[in-house]
Amino acid sequence: MKKIIFLAPILLLIFSGCISDDNIDSGDFIDSHEHFSGTVTRVVDGDTVHVDSNGVDYNIRLLGVDTPETYQKNSVSEYYIDYETPITDTEYLDYWGHLATNYTRNTLENKSVYVVFDKNSDKQDKYGRYLAYIYLENENFNENLIEYGFARVYVSDFELKAGFLETEKTAKSEKTGLWNYNN
Repeated sequence: MKKIIFLAPILLLIFSGCISDDNIDSGDFIDSHEHFSGTVTRVVDGDTVHVDSNGVDYNIRLLGVDTPETYQKNSVSEYYIDYETPITDTEYLDYWGHLATNYTRNTLENKSVYVVFDKNSDKQDKYGRYLAYIYLENENFNENLIEYGFARVYVSDFELKAGFLETEKTAKSEKTGLWNYNN
């Protein structure tokens, strides 16, 4: 009888969906990580923004994502439709770099966001930019860039990498955004 009483609450949590690896509650994720709130004041490109928090300007490189470049030449060895097929048209990548920048600008500029740091990743890159997730209305904007086909996963050590890779796999299989490419 004691075993049933002990197991009942655990089974209730499991079957009610409160324990799940697939769905990370963004509020819990934010609260359990170093973070701050601020306003996006400038969009540099699709994966780099400036956030003002209490008068301090933070240059944020969105963690785990890479959008095509807009200020320098794109590399055809970075965007693969599958394991063997790179996107070789640099004009196509340039076009998607500008679309990603516009999407980021239209979605984030002048908006209040949370900047959330990852426990596995470095806090800053070699250029001094902060590496972080941007949460807008409890949605992970970094992952949205991947989901909507504006970015690829920038593979490094970060907590949400497995989920980001799954999101990218789905975007590619559904030919979403830049993944709707034909050689």
